[in-house]
Amino acid sequence: MPLNHDPDASVVALFKNHATKNEQKSLEAGRPIYDDMEVVELRYPGSKNVGVYPALFFSHWGQDPETGEQVPLTYAERFSRQYKQFKMMTAQTKSGTPLSHAPFLTEGRRAELRALNVYTVEALAGVDGVELKNLGPGGREIKNQAVEFIEESKRGAPNLQLMAELEALKARNVILEEDMKEARERKQEKAATPVSAFDNMDTEAIRQYVTTQTGVAPKGNIARKTLVRMAEEASPDKVA
Repeated sequence: MPLNHDPDASVVALFKNHATKNEQKSLEAGRPIYDDMEVVELRYPGSKNVGVYPALFFSHWGQDPETGEQVPLTYAERFSRQYKQFKMMTAQTKSGTPLSHAPFLTEGRRAELRALNVYTVEALAGVDGVELKNLGPGGREIKNQAVEFIEESKRGAPNLQLMAELEALKARNVILEEDMKEARERKQEKAATPVSAFDNMDTEAIRQYVTTQTGVAPKGNIARKTLVRMAEEASPDKVA
């Protein structure tokens, strides 16, 4: 009998945190705020393609071992061993302003902080006690700079929100102006189009009118536009 083959046995599943900017929080805080989202990178032997998916999103349908029912499985459940390893090694989920946005830090200092599990400006501002001593020389200074950075951002947040509102208002005005322009053009086109007495008559009535006025019935399948022209030319006013 052939051995059961796991189709995922050769798939390399790499779980990681992906920083996603939170636009609403960033606007309220006056500085970029990022939230971590767990994702998985799937790599397949012999292929250069890499699939990236949210770890807790639907992957496929599986069978519940107890009930036998079909149940939805996430990528975290599909690659449970790799996901458990990721959760054991990963830092605590972060939400805040990445250290890369702190102008008072050098790249070397950022690397030192990340080694101490400090990934955001908010986390740096909250370091105290023994952990503050672990930051080494200048630790309190950069902590205070982080606090000032956050406070300064809060003071500037209302201005950023106002600018965002003004930009949104400007965009709405542009759309409104375009709509008004289009309405005016349609009105002008309508006004420029001559009104015909036959506009409200159906095609058969127009055909009968032409027959009555000319004594000759239009032959064949004639377009309405042509019938209207024939009726206008046959009208008493036109003949006179």
